[in-house]
Amino acid sequence: MSCASIEHRTRQTRTGHAPGALRGWALLGALLAAGASGHAQTPAAWPANLSNPAAAAGDVVLPMPCGGSMVFRRVNVPSADALDDRRVQLGGSDARHAYAESVRSDYLGGGFVDSKLRNQRYYLIGKYEVTQLQFDALGSACPAVNEEGRLPKAGITWAEAVGFANRYGAWLVRNALRQLPDDDGQPGFVRLPTEAEWEFAARGGVAVPDAVFEQTLYPMPEGTPRHAWHAGTDSSNNELNAIGLLRPNPLGLHDVIGNVGEFVLDPFRLNKHARLHGQAGGYTVKGGDFRTPLAELRSAARVEYLPVDKSGERRDKATGLRVVIVPGSLPSSARLQEVRTLWPRLAQASSADRQALADPVKEIEALAKAVNDPALRSRIEGIGGVLKANIQARNEQRDRSAKSEIRVAAYLSRKVMEDRSKIRALEAAVATLPDNLRAGPQANLTASREALETTVLYLVDTLKQLGLDFASSSIASQGEILKREFEARRSAPVYGPVVDLVSRTAQSVRSGNPVDRNALLAELAKLEPRGP
Repeated sequence: MSCASIEHRTRQTRTGHAPGALRGWALLGALLAAGASGHAQTPAAWPANLSNPAAAAGDVVLPMPCGGSMVFRRVNVPSADALDDRRVQLGGSDARHAYAESVRSDYLGGGFVDSKLRNQRYYLIGKYEVTQLQFDALGSACPAVNEEGRLPKAGITWAEAVGFANRYGAWLVRNALRQLPDDDGQPGFVRLPTEAEWEFAARGGVAVPDAVFEQTLYPMPEGTPRHAWHAGTDSSNNELNAIGLLRPNPLGLHDVIGNVGEFVLDPFRLNKHARLHGQAGGYTVKGGDFRTPLAELRSAARVEYLPVDKSGERRDKATGLRVVIVPGSLPSSARLQEVRTLWPRLAQASSADRQALADPVKEIEALAKAVNDPALRSRIEGIGGVLKANIQARNEQRDRSAKSEIRVAAYLSRKVMEDRSKIRALEAAVATLPDNLRAGPQANLTASREALETTVLYLVDTLKQLGLDFASSSIASQGEILKREFEARRSAPVYGPVVDLVSRTAQSVRSGNPVDRNALLAELAKLEPRGP
């Protein structure tokens, strides 16, 4: 069914062209509203299509007042520890919007600790835009339950969006505490997403490779109109459309591009060549809306929303919200102690650095203490601060490089496994041919064996360099994080065991053992898929 026909059917229901359906909704709404004033009674649960019209595996469903519910999706953020964060490239390369959207680095980290997966954290984000029915359910009385309530809530102020999140979070703690994820015993809370959280999720997070993540839009194999309501009679018809009618993004989020623009927590700032400008202005709205032309849809879209105009408080018919559930940064005294323990390590020089020179940070701290002149001491301490930041940046770059090298070794390992399987098939085929027909296939077989040998040598060199260049702790932690990324892309059964083998081999090299080529190939043979 085309976007236009889906949208036409939805509009029919909203405008009275399906009288039987509307009478049913109206009757249900009247019955609920009659007995739900002040939320005093427990109304019947909303029909599923009003809160989760496209139910899918992995949905996290939380209750709402008035018999309602809101659905969330997990956004995984692989993290080694409480101070680990992930560098992400946000923005885009379109020169027309460079003043606001030029490519820049941001950092994302933290979230709820996954008790089942090592080095995995996550936050929850709304699967759909908050609807009119959901927004009104947190008012003073239960709203009428009807098809109109499935439209996104729009025309609100940023403060009202924040207020809704606060009210819903408080209601969940009072009424559904056990269903809320917690961190170190403290329940999560509801708020607007930060811009980095929003754009990371909109682009597909770790469910897509980095090269895909940085594209203008997440992959839309069915075509953009099947994923986003945009301007034109062939799509939105220049009006709001009900949630969940179009295809989701790789994380299962619907309408994250188009339909209504979505408030985020951050104030708007201009871009200043790879970083945000220092002046904070109005509020930031992400994602485009139903008035956005098809050619202008992009994940990087960010516009400033001025809270007032000459008429007073400003409201826009195409601006709404989506919420997240997150934990606190320091939910417990145990987490605070963990952070205090980790903090000095951020700027610690590696053991190799210390062999050449005493720890430079401690050297500068000692110099500062030995100086009596306050001004000179301040300058030395300033140099120490710069040095700490540089060491921290170097350490983070080292870890990213280690993960990249592990990924290369894992891909090479898989290539070896696949090539060996193809060679066995070629050998079997050549063996069945008569002598006069073997020349061509035999030449192909010889070339395949030579190519395999080249790949094996490249793999051995990569493992050797990985072990020599990176500490065992970095190899182990980054290997685990890479496994979380492969799991997010549903390739963990293929790559998970290979990553483990790569990490073990590289750490063995680190301990002074050369790569045993034959033993490595034997281990890879055990991991090769077997036919029936």
